[in-house]
Amino acid sequence: MKTQIDDLDPLKLKKWFQKPYSVPVTVLLIFLLLLYPAWLYVSNWFEGISDDGLLLNDVYFIKALSFILILLATNVVYIVLSKHVNLSRTLKDQEEQLDLYEIKFQNVINNVPDVAVQGFDSDYSIHYWNAASEKMYGYSKKEAMGQKITDLIVPVENKDYFENIINSLLDDRSHMGYKEIDLIAISGKRVPVYSSFSAVEVSEKQVEIFSMEIDLSQRKQMENDLMEARLLADASNNAKSAFLANMSHEIRTPLNAIIGFSDMLSDNLAGTLNDRQTRYAKYISESGHHLLGIINNILDLSKAESGKMDMEFEHFELGSFVSSTIESMRPLADAKNVSLFAPLHSEAVTIEADAGKLKQVLYNLIGNAIKFSDDGGVVMVFYKQVNNFIHFEVKDEGIGINEEDMDKLFNPFIQLENAHVNTNGTGLGLSLVKKMVELHGGNVWVKSEYGKYSIFGFTILMEHSENDV
Repeated sequence: MKTQIDDLDPLKLKKWFQKPYSVPVTVLLIFLLLLYPAWLYVSNWFEGISDDGLLLNDVYFIKALSFILILLATNVVYIVLSKHVNLSRTLKDQEEQLDLYEIKFQNVINNVPDVAVQGFDSDYSIHYWNAASEKMYGYSKKEAMGQKITDLIVPVENKDYFENIINSLLDDRSHMGYKEIDLIAISGKRVPVYSSFSAVEVSEKQVEIFSMEIDLSQRKQMENDLMEARLLADASNNAKSAFLANMSHEIRTPLNAIIGFSDMLSDNLAGTLNDRQTRYAKYISESGHHLLGIINNILDLSKAESGKMDMEFEHFELGSFVSSTIESMRPLADAKNVSLFAPLHSEAVTIEADAGKLKQVLYNLIGNAIKFSDDGGVVMVFYKQVNNFIHFEVKDEGIGINEEDMDKLFNPFIQLENAHVNTNGTGLGLSLVKKMVELHGGNVWVKSEYGKYSIFGFTILMEHSENDV
């Protein structure tokens, strides 16, 4: 192509006029080599005519006038030539700038990792194919150029959608198309991609379409792996629940017998025992009750985690419910010289909840507050209505919780160590609290400052739909 252009410009005029001094030098040469000699010729001709009767003054006037005309012509040539050269230089600069932008665009697109970009016209013929497209679909740029994209990588079942998107872009340049679809690689393998389409108007009659894809193969594989892991976890959870249900039944039967006979012994129903024997019988009974509580808690937690815990929602007045719960906990508070109370509410509040499970939640939170309170401390139970929710708070002025222990609180089988309090237990209480509150459509939170106070709060819905039952 360059050789053909050189053949059309044997004098190298384009190269000459690229030089900054080319216009004035060219105009000067035209003046010296063409216009000035022509003027001299005409002047001499007029002098020859003057011998035949033309006055000398007239000759001088004509020569001066013609020289002025030559200067004007020279100026016109300079102006025209300057504009032409400047226009040519501007066009050349713009072409170079466009070429630079095109190179930058191609470099940017080619260097975008894992984003396949194809450009094609309205009849789907490919004219752009970046490096990521080569990697994703296996076709080299040379193989793809000129091919119809619908024949190359679009599967039969997606052609209608693909063509509809392109037609929408041709009708409305601002339209954008997005979709997760499968495309086909050279190997025949399906490639799941997130694809987007946009149109660029090159001229009034020409539109270029660009398609960009991100490979979703890894994400799809992760989704499949997660699904398999979830199914495996569900199966394991169901197996665990079945095992715990069977084992709890097998353990509770002999355990109830142990508790019953130890109670009979300690109550002297099977004969009189001495003090040491009575004390031992009571230890057996207490340990049996403790073990039975652990088994029941494990079974409840397992049911809650597997979604098999039955909920029995009923309507009841909240103030009397909280008062009766506090009264049932008062002997435990009195034994540790802890004051336990809840502020009175002037208006009755009726809620719909599983009374047994809500009472178990409050038992756990109030029991923990009493356990971790100092001798002579205070435990307060608050509740209030906020929109369609009831907010509860159980506050104590005890030892508080370290910041680093906050994340451990609701994990099963974890007991926080404390040198000043006997923390005997299974570590299941707060886990059950969290699960039972969630079954009521609520959530649990904790606020604490170590050495000063702790507040355990939770929120439950006031009303429940049939889907919650």
